[in-house]
Amino acid sequence: MRLHHVGIVVENLATYGDACGNFLGLSPDSLVFHDPIQKVHIQFWKDAGGNLLELIEPAAPDSPVCGVLKKGGGLNHLCYEVENFDEEVRLTLERGAIPAGAVAPAVAFSGRRVAFLFLPDLNLVEFVEAK
Repeated sequence: MRLHHVGIVVENLATYGDACGNFLGLSPDSLVFHDPIQKVHIQFWKDAGGNLLELIEPAAPDSPVCGVLKKGGGLNHLCYEVENFDEEVRLTLERGAIPAGAVAPAVAFSGRRVAFLFLPDLNLVEFVEAK
């Protein structure tokens, strides 16, 4: 398991992305993706060390991240890329995690599956299936 990215809910991808570039020296690492399953627009930004931020903007009034944005947005989740996706999800659920939706393919990861889980004392974590 390795940290893949940090997810941040933002009101506007372009505005926040510009701030990431101007203040932190980050650069876009992807195009803007529309994920109809998650009902979000996302874009990845990278720093000089290769660390990724995923900027997440609601794409519909019923997007799962609208509630986060109403509370001010900001840090949403940590995403870990896992080798044995099914086993890791199963073990994490057995340890007391609560699913935050169904396992689903992700547009931004070329259809690799993702799972969002609420972990006790750790909040929201995303697992993405390794390449």
